[in-house]
Amino acid sequence: MHDTRVCIFVKDPEEDFKKIFNELKVPCVAEVIGFDRLARDFRQFKDKRQLLRDYDVFLADIRIYKMLPEKLGKEFYTKKAYPCPIKLHDVEDIQSRINDACKSTFFVQGNGPNYSVKVGKYSQEAKDVAKNAEIAIANALGYVTCWDNIEFGKVSQMTMRIGDSTELPIYNHLEKADIDAYMKN
Repeated sequence: MHDTRVCIFVKDPEEDFKKIFNELKVPCVAEVIGFDRLARDFRQFKDKRQLLRDYDVFLADIRIYKMLPEKLGKEFYTKKAYPCPIKLHDVEDIQSRINDACKSTFFVQGNGPNYSVKVGKYSQEAKDVAKNAEIAIANALGYVTCWDNIEFGKVSQMTMRIGDSTELPIYNHLEKADIDAYMKN
């Protein structure tokens, strides 16, 4: 979390939030951008791309969250850099909410049978990524089996990949006929 650079989109006035975050000493928050400044200074495609490159995580005040897709543009959403909504208008316990959000990841639910979860970065130790993957898989499976009414037996495959690499299967559900056919060869 210490090398994670976080950008927070806030409801104006931006300066009020900058003052709050400076007093709280939340080290992961690298930039606070008010909604008006976002609309004014990040109109061009190149500016939005630079914003994406400069920060690892984006958080957004829940009060402006639904207005962000229009201002951030499709680049953010095709790169799956969804800002995480966070309740900032209640100053009580704001530090723990930001720190919890900075340590979290998004579970991206696709329209089809594929889901994705980002579990690590290149800069992390292998054991930390493995631990993150274990927790993320358990939570993602819990979610789809509970909320999407998908039985665990219907989960056919789980894969992992790094960046744009080929997917590496970590789980395959095989029917008895598939196993028998494999054993004959």
